[in-house]
Amino acid sequence: MNCSDSARTTEAASWSETQVEFRPSPLVSADLFRRYLDVYFIRKYPITPILDRSCMEECVSTYSESPEKYGLLTSCCATIALDSEVLLLSSAQLSVILPTPEFFVQETLRARRHIHLAESLSLTHIYTSFFLSHAFFCLNNGNAAWVYLRESVTILQTLRLHEEATYSEIRDQTVATYARRMFWTLFVTERSFTIQRERPLTLLPTINLPEVDPLSPDAEILAGFLDLVSLFLPFDFDFITTMNLPISPALKTAKAGQFRRLQDRLSICLAKISHYPEAQQADLLVTREWLKIIVWKICVSKSLLSSSTNSRDSMSLGYPSSIARETVLISRLLPSKAFEANGVAILEKVFDVGCSLADVLSLNPHPPSSVWSAMDVGPIDVLVEIVRVAGTKFGDGYQHLRILVDKTYRCVLMNVDRSLPLPTNASRVEAEEID
Repeated sequence: MNCSDSARTTEAASWSETQVEFRPSPLVSADLFRRYLDVYFIRKYPITPILDRSCMEECVSTYSESPEKYGLLTSCCATIALDSEVLLLSSAQLSVILPTPEFFVQETLRARRHIHLAESLSLTHIYTSFFLSHAFFCLNNGNAAWVYLRESVTILQTLRLHEEATYSEIRDQTVATYARRMFWTLFVTERSFTIQRERPLTLLPTINLPEVDPLSPDAEILAGFLDLVSLFLPFDFDFITTMNLPISPALKTAKAGQFRRLQDRLSICLAKISHYPEAQQADLLVTREWLKIIVWKICVSKSLLSSSTNSRDSMSLGYPSSIARETVLISRLLPSKAFEANGVAILEKVFDVGCSLADVLSLNPHPPSSVWSAMDVGPIDVLVEIVRVAGTKFGDGYQHLRILVDKTYRCVLMNVDRSLPLPTNASRVEAEEID
């Protein structure tokens, strides 16, 4: 059988399945969906305020009749099932065994096979693809995460929700409100993914930002959401081009000044966020430090750093020491639940900060004494604390934690005595690439 025959067979099977009456899994129920949604609106909504509670309740009431609504619910549940808070919903409370994230993902894909997606595009499908992307990202399937993120963006663009004029044509203002939030959520997510995984950028800031009604119960959440968008606005096509292409010698001075100004902008933003939900504060503050690391890495790769030995200088080789110190301070000021609510996404950012500091210390394990006073905690101590943050706030199940631990161990040994042997797997860890 050749590729075209295989494709036709798959298409025929998919068409056949759409003719079969859709039936939800017996492992789910309206009560189960409501409990998972409770977790979403308590823990996830402050970070990603894209679902309307009344609309989701309507989905719960009618999901058995609609594979589209069922797929939205199961995809949302897939992201919630990755949250440790769900473990509090014991089987005794629910009278069922809690399904796994993988189960919810498979149910979403099964529901999708009962729909001709290209002929029934809707905001619901944008949500579903977005949640699938998030679930696959947390399950360490980066390619699938990217595919479903692109699918979500493509549906949004096909519906012209990237054009401001479309919103004036939407009669239901609730739909318009949450569609606008969805656009900006995809805007932030795509830029984060692009920066982290070197993917192409698609969405431009082509529509108005959500308006914040001071009397709305979402006022503080939306203010924080707008702050998150503002963090990513400077990371545009020009930035991505600079990141991916060499810089000519004639432009290096100008580019160095541009990156310094960007670092200065990141350093002074988020001055008044103490009244935001704690999970949102954690997301904003750690994302800011991570973006500083991203800019610093580009400056390293383009040979734009200065000769400064002051680690507080954003263009110095030692700048990750200051960034890591800020990250540790954030972890101490906010409770563990604020970090846990953000899941793997925030952990990968902490990991990037820690690895960058470890890389600097592996080059220079003894920073100049003029930089650190006797009362200061040294960069090695900060690195060890970063490992503690990653381990205690997220547990030891994170796939890259062992790599960060090994890097830290190596730095500690170099700092204590260069004559001591390195870990037996140090060479392997150093050579391993982080996707």
